[in-house]
Amino acid sequence: MARARKPLEIKVVAERVEEDVEVSELVSRLEAEADRELAARSVTLRWGRGQIAVVKRAAAILGVPYQTYLKQVVFRQAVSDIEHAEAALGPRRQARARGPRSR
Repeated sequence: MARARKPLEIKVVAERVEEDVEVSELVSRLEAEADRELAARSVTLRWGRGQIAVVKRAAAILGVPYQTYLKQVVFRQAVSDIEHAEAALGPRRQARARGPRSR
């Protein structure tokens, strides 16, 4: 059950703040990263306990959270599958497999 959060109190102390250029660039970069993360989509997978246990064990061996492990493994496998399919399809079939071009 989520706990109720105490409201934030915000107090304006100045209308203009002078920033260090490096700090400003860092803040801008972190904001951009946060924006990209918010744009990410959530995916739900239904797996059995045994399957999840195997994934968690593999992730623990590599020292990463299991969600991170899943994302890395699935992405690498997808890239590999695409590369193998494109190599097998040849140039003419690759264009059709990608679908219509955007204009």
